[in-house]
Amino acid sequence: MKKLAALLIAALLALSAAACSGGDAPGSSEEEKGSSGETSSAVSPSEQDTAGDSPFDEDGRYKEPVTITYSKVMYPGAKFPADQSPEQNYINDFLKERYNIEMKLAWSAEASEYNNKLSINIASGELCDLMYVDKYLTFRQMAENDLLADLTEVYPKYRGATLELVDNSFENRNIEAVTVEGKQLAIPGSNLGYAQNLLWMRKDWLDALELEVPKTLDEIAAALEAFVTRDPDGNGQDDTVGLVVQATKPVLGYANNYGLESVFNAFDVFPTQWLKDEEGKVYYGSTDPKMKEALTLLADWYQRGLIDKQFPTRIGSGETEALWTSGTAGAKFGAWWAIANDALANTPDIEYVAIPGPVNSKGEFNYMTGSPTESVCVVSKDCEHPEAAVIALAANNEVVRGTQDPEDEIACKYAAQSLEMRNSGAVDDAGGRSLNVLGALTFDYFDVVPKLSVCVKDNVENGSYTEYPGMTDYDRSQCVAAKKFADGDKDEMGFWAYWTRYVGGNVTKEGSPVYPAYYYETESSTTLKAALDKLEDEMYLQIIVGDKPVDYFDEFVSQWKALGGDTLTAEVQAIVDKG
Repeated sequence: MKKLAALLIAALLALSAAACSGGDAPGSSEEEKGSSGETSSAVSPSEQDTAGDSPFDEDGRYKEPVTITYSKVMYPGAKFPADQSPEQNYINDFLKERYNIEMKLAWSAEASEYNNKLSINIASGELCDLMYVDKYLTFRQMAENDLLADLTEVYPKYRGATLELVDNSFENRNIEAVTVEGKQLAIPGSNLGYAQNLLWMRKDWLDALELEVPKTLDEIAAALEAFVTRDPDGNGQDDTVGLVVQATKPVLGYANNYGLESVFNAFDVFPTQWLKDEEGKVYYGSTDPKMKEALTLLADWYQRGLIDKQFPTRIGSGETEALWTSGTAGAKFGAWWAIANDALANTPDIEYVAIPGPVNSKGEFNYMTGSPTESVCVVSKDCEHPEAAVIALAANNEVVRGTQDPEDEIACKYAAQSLEMRNSGAVDDAGGRSLNVLGALTFDYFDVVPKLSVCVKDNVENGSYTEYPGMTDYDRSQCVAAKKFADGDKDEMGFWAYWTRYVGGNVTKEGSPVYPAYYYETESSTTLKAALDKLEDEMYLQIIVGDKPVDYFDEFVSQWKALGGDTLTAEVQAIVDKG
């Protein structure tokens, strides 16, 4: 996935050439227009801001230099031209020339040490203007100690077109996450959506056994039993496995590869999630009494051999994955991306189906969701120009992505420079992060996965597709690769693109998301959560494999509450009530 992320970021930069040409550019389509029909503005102060005694001139540039101090995560592998560095580079030059904003690095640290250094600065009261924060709990603590600038009016005014589109794709759930007592106190990074677990099954096995694609728990169980007992690979040996499950974290949460969360969801239970009942009372989903129904079913599946009997012992690195890629297993739960290229070499004619299921007793596929953001950046309450911090971050993002205003000559110049340096190999910036002002925060659209999958589907089935705003060269390459694979040119890139983008990505919009009341850690999580998680993990394994009866779940709940669960619940309730 790291290689794919790097390819995506590199392809995004290629948009800068189109954005500065006479052709269509991001921000000019109907999708990128506001409700009034006007095209969203680029990162630039409004006419009102540049009138009278405004600090901006008519070009949206500060009349007098404005200095923004900032902290930054450094990456040892980052490479820049000889005349540039992560501290002083063309992004700093761009912000100075275009906005008269001088970025001054206050301090930096490698990722492993960054949080410790940030904590020291918070404790000493020596805060710079703009800070990257990769722990949501740290953000909450800074907010509750009144250390942060109120961006409620500043952010939407100066975020520009690209971040506006990003926020709209989240339906502002990302903004809600950084809003405390009605005030937006941070700029959220992006966690992509639509990575809920799907049921991946061997379609070639279903076809060989003349089975329909299952949706309900009973239908899935019948298919798994057939996979185990009816020699689906036709080799005359008893060597096939049903459902592949990971031993260390059989239930973890959102996008848990080889997890069992979807089975619980079919009982309308959402383990590991903080939820609210009808009276607004917070509870931990893993303590829901309905958990016992799902555990009873899973224990039965294990005893019948529908779940890999050896899964508790597959704790070595790659052991679970190898069972899947070897072609001897018939099913797993995983996100749209949960296909490994190794399967192509082992079983070149393998076929999969991605199923949005299992469905519940009402025929509904309800699934848990991930947090809209984890890492954020904040502006100090003492920053004299918080709007400059927002402008710097937003404009930086647009130039690196190549989504700047095509009429902005300075932005286009630096976007072209960014593209040239990347294409020449002069820049190797750890996946694009070191080119950002803060070195780590990334932004992307919540629904980019299903958007691209629709294009891939059209190309595979019709030989053409309609591009969406902001589509990149990497996105286009996925359309091409999947089409080539479908036409018989079977290589690893096509294998991955076909099964993940065409097959997996195109069912991600089916079903209904369940949004937790709270996604993040609390003050006591650092001291309590490890022991509570261990207790929970052991409960799943012990009940599923039959070492403990299902009624042991009640004992687990009592222990969980006594060992700190009640404390965490009270803390989450207080945060939810506070807003």
